[in-house]
Amino acid sequence: MALKLYGHDPSPFVRRIRILLAELGLPFERDAHGWLDPVAAFETNAPTKRLPMLDRGPDAKVRYVFESRVIAGVLYDDPARSPGPDVQQTLWSPALDTADQNLVSTLDVGLEAAVNLFLMEKDGLAGDATPYLKRQTARVAECLTWAERAYAGRTTFTPGTLAFVDIVTVSTIGWLRFRERVDVMRWPNLVAVETALADRPSFASTRPG
Repeated sequence: MALKLYGHDPSPFVRRIRILLAELGLPFERDAHGWLDPVAAFETNAPTKRLPMLDRGPDAKVRYVFESRVIAGVLYDDPARSPGPDVQQTLWSPALDTADQNLVSTLDVGLEAAVNLFLMEKDGLAGDATPYLKRQTARVAECLTWAERAYAGRTTFTPGTLAFVDIVTVSTIGWLRFRERVDVMRWPNLVAVETALADRPSFASTRPG
């Protein structure tokens, strides 16, 4: 059985795994249902009820894998992968001494705050309705500003190498623009990463909208 990825197209967390699967040359099937219309397999096997979920098949020691960062680690370890010459061979670069992990953690916190605000607004709560929501709004900007400084003008975190951290950056900026959460042009270094990778097939084919 091929790998099967559960998750709807607009999700930035799903998009990053779709890009990674393509870049690692791993064939996979899709179930593109979202959290509003989940299929039974997702409902039964995903206790967190968060997308994406990866199904590795009935013969896998652990069949269902949750959370995009954990899924990415599994994919980098897949013996069937065949990444291109400019694709990083490991999830994290030993040379960066966890700087890339810090960047992904920071972007994830900012993105999750933005997603929470988006969903709460759908339920009628404005971003400035409570002190908690105000903190969430501030957190989005602070995380993006920190990431902006971390890239320092580079268009890949390790120059000339496409890594998971770059995929996360592009997926984050793409979703924020698509959902009109912030003016992403406030962070030109991050936009430059997105622009540099825009025509790469795995990025172009997964762009939201």
